Order: sequence, then C-alpha cells, then structure tokens
Amino acid sequence: MFENILLSAFLMGFLGSSHCMAMCGGIVGVLSQHDACMPKPHQGTLGVVLTYNTGRIASYCCIGLLTGYIGYIGVALFEKDSAMLFSRIFTSVFMLSFGFYLLGWPSFLPFLEKKGQAIWRLISPLTGKLLPIRSLKQSLLLGVIWGWLPCGLVYSAVALSLSTTRPMYGALTMLFFGLGTLPALLMMGLASHKLTQLKQSPYVRRVAGGIIIILALLNLFSIGLLPSTLHAGH
Repeated sequence: MFENILLSAFLMGFLGSSHCMAMCGGIVGVLSQHDACMPKPHQGTLGVVLTYNTGRIASYCCIGLLTGYIGYIGVALFEKDSAMLFSRIFTSVFMLSFGFYLLGWPSFLPFLEKKGQAIWRLISPLTGKLLPIRSLKQSLLLGVIWGWLPCGLVYSAVALSLSTTRPMYGALTMLFFGLGTLPALLMMGLASHKLTQLKQSPYVRRVAGGIIIILALLNLFSIGLLPSTLHAGH
C-alpha cells in the first residue's frame, strides 16, 4: 500500500514537472548564470543546481513530516476507517484538480496558489539576501526557502503525504515527490534548450495531466473495492 503511495508521489512529481519548470525554472536559470561569482570553478553550475535542489527537497520532507503528523492526529481523533477514507478521497480530489490544471481545465489549485502568495510575500525577501550566489551554502539555503513556494503541484503531493497518517511516511512521500521533480529542474539548469522546450510543450502537459487523472481515478476505484475486500477477509 505505502509502496503505491511512493510510486504515485514520484510519478506526480515527474509527470507534473512541466509545471515545476514554470514555477521554479526561472530561479534555476538564474542560478546557472552565477558561475563567475563562485570562488572555485568546480563549484559552478552543477554544484549550485544540485545544492539548490537538495535544499528544496529538504523543505518538502519537512512539510511531509508535518502533514503526516497531522494525518496521524486525525486518525487518532476520529474513527480510523472513516479518517483513512476521507484522506484518500481528499488526495484524489487534489490529484484530479492538478490533472485538470495541466490540461487547462477549470481547477481550484490556481486559487490556492494565489492565497499562498500572502505567506510567500513574507518569506521571499530572504531570497534577495542570498543572490548572487557566491557559495554552495547560499544555494542550499535558497533551495530551502524556495521549497515553500505556493504551488499547485506541491499542494497535491502534500495531500498525498497527509493520507499516509505517519510523520516519517509523510516525509518519505515528499522525498519521492521531490526526486520525481529533480530531472526536469536539473535539465533546466544544465541541459539543452531544446529538451527544456520539450518538457514545457502543451502536448507533454496534456499527456501528464491525463496520466495523473488516471492515477486519481484508480485511487478512487480502490476505495470502492475496500468494503468487499474487508468482508472477504472476515
């Protein structure tokens, strides 16, 4: 069961990374231009991009730890089966909404992103103190801050981590999600412009959106099978 959650988290990050490139691609592009500011040549683009992403994924893990604990409290306070059912429906709704988002259909995630901008306005001034990047420590700290950027894709992964109802499971879920987004952002910082254009193409976004919707529908379908499975077990 948990293995399926980890797989879903990784696929969500990998398939939704075209959105990631729109949200985080700008800062990764800026990072890749700071070679001249680095005191050591071997700490150039590769080192900066890797440490930035390490910080970003570390923030995701902290968020997953928190949401997993919230899920744990929810299960403790309410009837376990009902809490688990709610968390899986909650996750599926967010996954469906993100799939719609990628397809260009109506979705509530842009609304949540706008609401999250209020928090981001309080945090974002810290990034100005870290640019231009002159050390790997600065790029790491920048990634830690950027991990809290309001993002519909991250919100969907957070909903998935909530459904684990375990702090460590929640952190692992967000780790796998972050690893899924990593190839696209590394590509943005290091690879060719043509590959970047491919990931941002409307066709790729539509295919990714369709697959994420299928994953959400499969999750809902498995919920429908749960009562008969439990009955057969008894």
